[in-house]
Amino acid sequence: MMNPRQIVSGYFVLQAIGVVAWWALLRLHPQSIGWFYPRSWPDDVLLSFWLADFTLIVGGSCIVAFSVWHQRNWASTAAWSVAAICWYPTLVCIATSMRTGEAWIASAMMASMAVLSLAMATIQGKQGDAPAAFRVTSMNRLGSLLSTLGQIVIFWGTFLWILPMGIVELQETITWNRFEHSFQTQASIGLFLLASCLGLWSGLSMVTLGGGTPLPTATAPRLVIAGPYRFVRNPMAVAGILQGIAVGWLLGSVPVIIYALTGIVAWHVFVRPVEEQDLLERFGSDYERYRSRVRVWVPTIGWTGQQEFEGSEFPDAKNDAKQRESV
Repeated sequence: MMNPRQIVSGYFVLQAIGVVAWWALLRLHPQSIGWFYPRSWPDDVLLSFWLADFTLIVGGSCIVAFSVWHQRNWASTAAWSVAAICWYPTLVCIATSMRTGEAWIASAMMASMAVLSLAMATIQGKQGDAPAAFRVTSMNRLGSLLSTLGQIVIFWGTFLWILPMGIVELQETITWNRFEHSFQTQASIGLFLLASCLGLWSGLSMVTLGGGTPLPTATAPRLVIAGPYRFVRNPMAVAGILQGIAVGWLLGSVPVIIYALTGIVAWHVFVRPVEEQDLLERFGSDYERYRSRVRVWVPTIGWTGQQEFEGSEFPDAKNDAKQRESV
């Protein structure tokens, strides 16, 4: 398995290669330019970004990859700088798509790059930190709450709005029709609101009971076993999948629903084992007991051994039991 330093440096190398490949596509296949900008814009508007892309994103990504791989003391500064740089053109693309109703494919691509760059910067950490995919961070309640809300805005905005809009635009480009049926809007919005409540409840539980955030690089120092975590082991993943399905349903897009369902496979195969290994290493038998009694995806309803989780063997379990009424 790749270590965090290899993951961060490898990603920024791939990011540089990806941007170069995108520009090569534009030059070798000029018809592709129309896929990435509003129809009313002249081609030169998009092509004028070449200098900024090659200097700041390609060059910056190469510098970050080098500094992280060789563990230079300025690697964190470089990583956060490139992550910030990626957000400027991303916000320009999103604003353009919002104003024109077009170029969502470009916005989806840029948002993906910006979010991944930000994720890599958080893995790299602050100056003096060693790269780590999981980092325990003790925060006060206000700090945890604000950080969690920021994460929700970024992730929900990217994965539940911008990427689905890009998928729908691509779907329409290849003339894959959208579906419609009675009560589609009402039912899909209802599902989205229910799933969103579950996601917010999960995040609030992590803040109030865990003393941290849902983000692995700012994870909670305490094991959270109350709130929605009494029913499934990762309610935020369940909420996210249901939200994605609801968005696809609202848009009448089968590809968006498929995109949401692939999240189950991606999380279950790639994220869950690593996350659970970290929890097992930090909480040992306490987490093992919890994992043996609460399922991953199927809610555990009416579990008769629930009182076991309120015993003194769990860190802060009594305190969690008192607090969960407020969650």
